[in-house]
Amino acid sequence: MTGSRKKYGVIVGFPYYGRYLADLINERSETWRLEYRGESYAARLRSLLEMKRCDAVISFGGPAPDQAIADAARHYNVPVIVIWAGSDVSAAGKDPGTLEIVKDEGHVNIADGEWLVDELREFGIEASYDPVTAIEAAAKIAPLPREFRVVTYLPEPRRAFYGEKSVYAVARACPDVSFSVVGAGHANPAAPPNVRFLGYVDNMAHVLDTSTVLLRLPEHDGKSMLVLEALARGRHVIWTYDFPGVHHATSLTAAIQMMQALRDDHRRGTLGVNRAGHQFVQEHFSRGTIAANFEAVLDRAVHEKLPRISTSRQTVVISGFTLFGAMVARAARWATPNWEPRVFRGGSRLARLSSAVQLMRADAWYCIGSPIPDRWLHLVAQLTGKRRVIHWVGSDIELLKSQPAIRRLCAKDTVRHLAEADWMVDELAAYGVRASVAPLPPQVRIPDYIPPLPDRFTLLLYVPRSRADFYGRREYERLFRRFSGRPIKFIVVGGGSVFVPPGADVEIAGWKSDLCDVYERTSALLRFTRHDGLSLMALEALAYGRHLIWSRNFPFGACARTYDDCEHAVEDLLERHERGELRPQFQAAEYVRDTYDVRRCVERIATFWQPSSSGDMHPFSPVGARG
Repeated sequence: MTGSRKKYGVIVGFPYYGRYLADLINERSETWRLEYRGESYAARLRSLLEMKRCDAVISFGGPAPDQAIADAARHYNVPVIVIWAGSDVSAAGKDPGTLEIVKDEGHVNIADGEWLVDELREFGIEASYDPVTAIEAAAKIAPLPREFRVVTYLPEPRRAFYGEKSVYAVARACPDVSFSVVGAGHANPAAPPNVRFLGYVDNMAHVLDTSTVLLRLPEHDGKSMLVLEALARGRHVIWTYDFPGVHHATSLTAAIQMMQALRDDHRRGTLGVNRAGHQFVQEHFSRGTIAANFEAVLDRAVHEKLPRISTSRQTVVISGFTLFGAMVARAARWATPNWEPRVFRGGSRLARLSSAVQLMRADAWYCIGSPIPDRWLHLVAQLTGKRRVIHWVGSDIELLKSQPAIRRLCAKDTVRHLAEADWMVDELAAYGVRASVAPLPPQVRIPDYIPPLPDRFTLLLYVPRSRADFYGRREYERLFRRFSGRPIKFIVVGGGSVFVPPGADVEIAGWKSDLCDVYERTSALLRFTRHDGLSLMALEALAYGRHLIWSRNFPFGACARTYDDCEHAVEDLLERHERGELRPQFQAAEYVRDTYDVRRCVERIATFWQPSSSGDMHPFSPVGARG
């Protein structure tokens, strides 16, 4: 930059908040100018073309901007600032693969709500609390209306998320109180008679001034602009979050009691305006204060931006199962410094175009579990003769039965094949595919010491959101019933749902990016699948010295190919635990540590990214091979 040119930033993401932030900074800053770009294809393309002259990219809403914009920003060494607003945090856990990829893209993460920092840390994302929502407190607070009135925000199509049922329950508990619903959408005929729907309103200040209380009961929230507006106008707020100047509703019962108490005080004439909330907003959320704070964030990001990627490295692009791709890329960055891995996360048309450009520039294409993840990328690879490595991980082998295009791909001499275990090499050989063994690296941090088994026998299960029955959900639910009332605890991870019968002790832990604490609380892992590759969870459980029940025959594990096998294996471990004979498997931990060392696993995979010099490309062949 030279002279007095203002630094320039592009905002993408949530339209309302993106435009608001651009207006705020442009109104107050002497050194920055921000432009919001919409979500249309043309708007994204324009943002992409502006990267070369851009000083920062701001994504209002996590986990990251479109892959095309993120790739361009990385190419031109432009820092990316991700503002986590609230609902995006809860949505992030539903796509753990993409989350793992963007964690390694080096973005600056900030949260608009203080509590969001802790929630993001659970996903492995370190963010700072930097509020970006601003509101000017009313110079003069309007008196409370003579009639006690409540306003709430329930926009379609997300009324359930914003607590529609709870709001109606509060309205039914206060039938003499008028409730006004703002937000897009038509009236709900199921609502109580004292609830009216105003739809989208242009003058929210007037609605708040003619109301007594803002009721906000969403499942999850960020720093609500509407809450700040209500406080700025001296209105009372009942909210599911603890925040200065609001009434913190920890439950529906508490919300009802708070509403009734405020109504009763209003009737007695003892309820005044919310001066504490008004003062707090005035002191901490003025437009000048917030603009100065975010300008400092921008300056810090520019000052601390990542170093440029070395052009001397070879580049490998990674596609397929995003979770595995992120894991391999992360390990490869420190284990193979001569390689620069880039992981495709897909998405928009521009993202696919960007991926195609990345592929043309790359030295190799490494596909995990999806031999042809995108037909256009497949065409680019064919036209450019790009060398490709396909890493088969389990059920993807069954694609060879039904997809001729994949069989034709496997016949090309520019393609190498890897499999995670010997039995997968045999399965591929049956289709005429010659593969070498190369395990994916375990994701878990192998402990320096093996923790003792828990006092209560605890069984770990994996049930993902998709294909839950394939991963044994039905059999696990039978086990819940079979061992109901017995001294056994089940922990279910993966984000999928299961039915828990009465008397069964089942903890639904959801998706977790780090299972270290779960393994410490576990006696054994049960993994019952229709078909499986080399399960990373199996390796991780053994690395912690835990016992293993698996539908595969594997060292230090009990093989369970049927439900009855599972039941008998669980019963055996439980009885040994009750006799005090169950101990950690120390030899199993040593076996995993020596055989599946992360550095050695990644270094072996990377050798197949290199050009072949000895005819070892493993083409389509009727002969199987073990590496």
